[in-house]
Amino acid sequence: MTRPPAPRTLADELRARTDAQLAGLLRARADLLSPLPGDLSQLATRAGTRASVLRALERLDTFTLRTAEALAVAPQPCPVEALAALLPGGEHRLPLALDALRDRALLWGRDDALRLVRTAQELLAPNPTRPS
Repeated sequence: MTRPPAPRTLADELRARTDAQLAGLLRARADLLSPLPGDLSQLATRAGTRASVLRALERLDTFTLRTAEALAVAPQPCPVEALAALLPGGEHRLPLALDALRDRALLWGRDDALRLVRTAQELLAPNPTRPS
């Protein structure tokens, strides 16, 4: 059995989702519905806006937010093994955190090439005004 090609963008990943998965995204991030997006590319663009990403990050549990923060400092794309090394003691909770980030379109890519959406990376990565 051949493996499907890896998504090149968040929009590609959204196109591969089932209707139920897309409905779950819209339930988790209702702000993406207003105004109604015309297509999945527009939905992906909207899912990456600063205001929408901030709202989505605010609703994460502590470990899932820690996972997103670890992804923000990890090289992109990040294999899940490298991410697990950044979260010692949390390996058993990592699959659920990754599912939550994917469900909310904050993370995309296969486990060997995880990518945090750029806006989340910019918001969570240390910088001169927010060093840690």
